[in-house]
Amino acid sequence: MAIPQDQAREGVVVGMKALTGDVKPRVDIDVLLTKYPDTFNLMLQAFSRLQKDSKKLGFYALAGIHGLPSEAWDDVYNKWEETFGGYCAHGVLTFPTWHRPYLSLFEQTIYLQMVDIAKTYDELHRTKYVNACKDFRLPYLDYFRPRGGQVSFPGVRGDRDPPLTSFDYDFRLPDVFNAKTVTVRIAPDDAPQDDFENPLYAYKFSEQTGQLPKQDRDSIARSYSLKQTVRWPKDLASDTHDLNALSNSLNSGREGRTKLLIKLLNSTPYQQFDDVASDRLREGDLTTTLDLVPRSPQNSRGEGSLEGSVHGNYHNLIGGRGVMSNPSVAAFDPVFWFHHANIDRYWALWAAMHPNSWFPPPSKAGDQPENQKDLLPFYKTRETAGTGTYHDSDDAKTTEFYGYYYDDFEGSPNKEALWENFVKKYEWSTRTPLHLQFTAPPAEMADSHKAVKTSPFFQPARSVSKAANHVGGGSAASTIGSLIERGTESVAATGVPIPLKASSVPQEESVISAPTTTAATKIDANFDREWYIDSRVLRSAANGSFTIYFFLALAGTLNEDPATFAASPYLAGFNHIFAAPREYCDNCGNLEAAGRIAADTTLITSLLLDYVDRADNDLTSLQPDPVKKFLAKYLRWRVVYHDTTLRDARNVPNLMVNVSAEQYHDDGTRSYENYPEIIQEILQNASTTPTANTSSV
Repeated sequence: MAIPQDQAREGVVVGMKALTGDVKPRVDIDVLLTKYPDTFNLMLQAFSRLQKDSKKLGFYALAGIHGLPSEAWDDVYNKWEETFGGYCAHGVLTFPTWHRPYLSLFEQTIYLQMVDIAKTYDELHRTKYVNACKDFRLPYLDYFRPRGGQVSFPGVRGDRDPPLTSFDYDFRLPDVFNAKTVTVRIAPDDAPQDDFENPLYAYKFSEQTGQLPKQDRDSIARSYSLKQTVRWPKDLASDTHDLNALSNSLNSGREGRTKLLIKLLNSTPYQQFDDVASDRLREGDLTTTLDLVPRSPQNSRGEGSLEGSVHGNYHNLIGGRGVMSNPSVAAFDPVFWFHHANIDRYWALWAAMHPNSWFPPPSKAGDQPENQKDLLPFYKTRETAGTGTYHDSDDAKTTEFYGYYYDDFEGSPNKEALWENFVKKYEWSTRTPLHLQFTAPPAEMADSHKAVKTSPFFQPARSVSKAANHVGGGSAASTIGSLIERGTESVAATGVPIPLKASSVPQEESVISAPTTTAATKIDANFDREWYIDSRVLRSAANGSFTIYFFLALAGTLNEDPATFAASPYLAGFNHIFAAPREYCDNCGNLEAAGRIAADTTLITSLLLDYVDRADNDLTSLQPDPVKKFLAKYLRWRVVYHDTTLRDARNVPNLMVNVSAEQYHDDGTRSYENYPEIIQEILQNASTTPTANTSSV
């Protein structure tokens, strides 16, 4: 009988249960750092080893499965294709299922490296580290967990020029991704080394460990540094992250993204697997190529998805103009793996809330069900290179199959308790008709960043020696400020509820859809709706990645330089289409041939509330009449191709924009409204062709 460890070293995805005999939780990366320091210490060293490994289970080869280089991994080809065209699984329903064994392959490979490293410690320390290996599961990057205290970022609430908005908690990228060096304890005697090059900061390309072929470098990779991965690079020569831009990106618009995630995981419009798994439209949703399908009693489907609204947009938020924003090279950034672990976590939560929803049946009789198709190149068994059996989506339906679960499921709560606990973890940082003001975070989250700050991983070696590797136990002052290039201004934050001004505007009903039921409560008439900008576009419009930005700004106030869009105080949200060029991705070419439309939605309520609070505002409440008048005057959108090129929206294929709202009722139900007249008024005022579906306004 084959030994799991031997199979895993050949690239077979056996999962962590087969390797360790147990199912353990994946936790947030800062939780692993502070509560499992020995495990984290080994993970950093294993990650570093992997980045120097040029073989098929080295970092370069594993990252290359996601996109470039244009070559098969371990000679695994798609038997239905004449030539190799990559393994990309974006814009299709296998998006979440394909990435699950991919992460498992990476997770088990890191684990095997950790085991090898643990064995190199002397007898005094070896047992500690061998046991620490067993606690390892790939940690996730929780976007909505505070990483610091008070923070300011672009927004419309402040009176500075340009205006800034403040909040009591900072949702920047965890500090361990921002430090060029860290302190680790190395074999054989567990001695601290404080100049250890942090493998989570960047991946460095080299001929020895992995470098893209010249044809790839000369084409798609020409827009990025060929030396190493960079987040939010200021230019092609940058080899350091612009942490100020990165922090602003993650904090700006965070409230709306938090609320949208909660809705995606458990609300009426997202009850079916094919509603939420992919940004593609469900079959039959596109009844015309000229307009959005309105929300109605027959069509309560939302425009958002885990793939587009969360996954794709966070690729862009973290990467900026760096590799994370492009699927062909995104996996080379070390943060990719932790980002995708979080997306996998969200899918696990959605699945727990909807246990009976799975792939739809084939559209044609006799076709192979999508959930039974091979997820290449992930071996279930392997005979020789390129020969074996492969995981399918049915295998990937549960996390236990791969030997892990997420800490949200600790104690095996039932559906109701699981959801209540999840909402409590994140609702505190949002304002909704049911939660009118910001409140305090859970105790476990409130001060967790302080433990990170005093962690031995950010202390000089002499302090770590004195602390005896006890987290937070040293008396030395933290050196995290010198290790991490912060640069983000911190100002006093208010974090107070925004008072809504009284309005005598009568309620206006539009098209009503299927209700979502919650506990009955009295709803404030001035804040009884969540407002959205919905969009659809041809996925292959730019033959690569592109972004649709939405702003709430008066004419003439918006800086038209695309480089400034992400930091605009008027940015209401965006839709990032995470797509690769057809030349490097057969799946992308197939989607183009099929005319695949991608859909997304942006919650703009938070920015509307900020405008309500301004003394010089044009908005008095979130009732339909004032919002319609405000949006007709303020709403505008821009499309940027390949991170840098501003495109006239009228020339973007199948671009469709709409405004919709979700109304909360006193009896606990919710209804959905559609406001196409807002877009029509904008177009009539901005274009000589008012019947056009889109415009640059």
